[in-house]
Amino acid sequence: MKYISTILICAGLWPVSTICAQKGAEKDSTLNRTVVVENQYNPEVMDAFKVNVMPEVEEPAAPKQAIQYATDRHPLGAWKVTPMEAMSREWAQKGADRGYVRLVYGNLNNVDLKGSYLWDISSKDQLGVMASLYGRNGEIPHFLSPDDWKSRFYRTDVSLDYRHDFRSVALKLGGAFASQVFNYMPSLQEDERIEYFPTTQRYTLGEGYVGVVSRDKDLPIQFGLQTGLRSFSTRYDTYYMRHGSENIVHTEGFMAGNINDEQQVGVGLEMDNLIHGVSQQDYTLAQLNPYYTLQNEVLRLRLGAHVDVQTANGGGVKAAPDVKLEYTFADSYVVYVNLLGGSRLNDFRRLNDFSPYWVVAQQMKTSYTPLDAKLGLKASPVTGLGFELYGGYRITKNELFAVPGGFATDKQNVFYTGIWQDKGKVGYGGASVSYAYRDWVDFSLSGAYYNWTVTEGNEGLLQLKPQAKVDFGIRAKVVKDCHALLSYNYERRQKMGELGRANDVNNLSVGAEYELLNRFNVFARLNNLLNKTYATEAGYPVEGLHFMAGISCRF
Repeated sequence: MKYISTILICAGLWPVSTICAQKGAEKDSTLNRTVVVENQYNPEVMDAFKVNVMPEVEEPAAPKQAIQYATDRHPLGAWKVTPMEAMSREWAQKGADRGYVRLVYGNLNNVDLKGSYLWDISSKDQLGVMASLYGRNGEIPHFLSPDDWKSRFYRTDVSLDYRHDFRSVALKLGGAFASQVFNYMPSLQEDERIEYFPTTQRYTLGEGYVGVVSRDKDLPIQFGLQTGLRSFSTRYDTYYMRHGSENIVHTEGFMAGNINDEQQVGVGLEMDNLIHGVSQQDYTLAQLNPYYTLQNEVLRLRLGAHVDVQTANGGGVKAAPDVKLEYTFADSYVVYVNLLGGSRLNDFRRLNDFSPYWVVAQQMKTSYTPLDAKLGLKASPVTGLGFELYGGYRITKNELFAVPGGFATDKQNVFYTGIWQDKGKVGYGGASVSYAYRDWVDFSLSGAYYNWTVTEGNEGLLQLKPQAKVDFGIRAKVVKDCHALLSYNYERRQKMGELGRANDVNNLSVGAEYELLNRFNVFARLNNLLNKTYATEAGYPVEGLHFMAGISCRF
């Protein structure tokens, strides 16, 4: 049995090239050189609503010529709302571009408009403003109906973030608003609307926050605390849940202190109080993360634990490890071991990130990973060349699975993609290689294999989970300031016993970009050249062959 489905929001856009400025760090050696790379103010990431509240040990890296790039943001950054990225004052280079605009349009009325500006009001005051609109409105093939589906999806976002620096601490204020309108998968007779299953939907998201964070590095204790309200409301009833809202009082913070130049201890806290105006149970999830870190030129160690307490909706006390060990040898080889875990809140925002078309039969429980163990090796034996080998095993209780389905009435058949939960176990392994030579060529090739298992009898939940993945991308210089791009993504699905497999992901795309005056970037791209229809984890139809073009500007 095969399913052909996916979700495509603003497909065909590729990131605009970014400009990086580098500044040497105080501590330097041939073994470990830290280079701070400017976080270019270029909002490319969408639906990344997550805050880092603690100093983290970066992922193992073996970059060119054994230079280790610093990727830590300030421990307490701004809440990220579609499509903004966290603003990091500490990385802002004086005189760097503060504004960014992107205009993109394609067939099927694909559109992506973005704008942002980071304003240094004074030496102590900073204001960031962002806005975006993206979506589509056109007919695409549908795997459950002989006719094309006239799909419509648009999302609008605006956000405002303000920061004021006092002598020892910084005050952060901000807020965001988003409106998301779309239509569900078609029924066989859309002109006869089922009262309890609308053909259209509108989500409204809002938030506001206030926080303080230490900025004096001479303080014996570094700290941060941030709290605010998040709201997510649905306009129309779905088959299993009436319309209404979910409000979350979200609080997070950290405290950290140095034992010496190489050792640190700290603790992080994150708490969510969920209040529902729909047929869902209210509950509170508190997550505590104490840790110890050791870092020198050859060894990086993090010893910590996650202790999570939930009051209802499958609540209780849960614990998981938070351990990372990295050892560097021969200048550019890094072997690493990760033993991780913890809880993941499955609130309305999380479900919307998983699939904007989400339909649930019952309230989702918190996902809990008691263990995610990973062993790997990263290396860069020669300048520009890097590779990685890794393998691991993960156990997750109440894992999310997207499953296409439907039901029939005396008037029509209705199709949808439901979200279900089950205990999931997966063994995985993979490898990757990349090479870059100046501005002439940059390519990467990666592959991974997954072996999923669920509760016996629930193998149908795996129909959209991957068994094998291959990703290839190359960017090559054609003439000065002009580059050609090619990418290919293949994904083979898990076998569902006698049900067979869902159709493979098979996507080939080509494009080109041209930079003007070091500020403008003109680009075009052809997506899905093979004109395939297939399933991704979100379970909705994908556009066939389509074209998009646009221009971006930094100022």
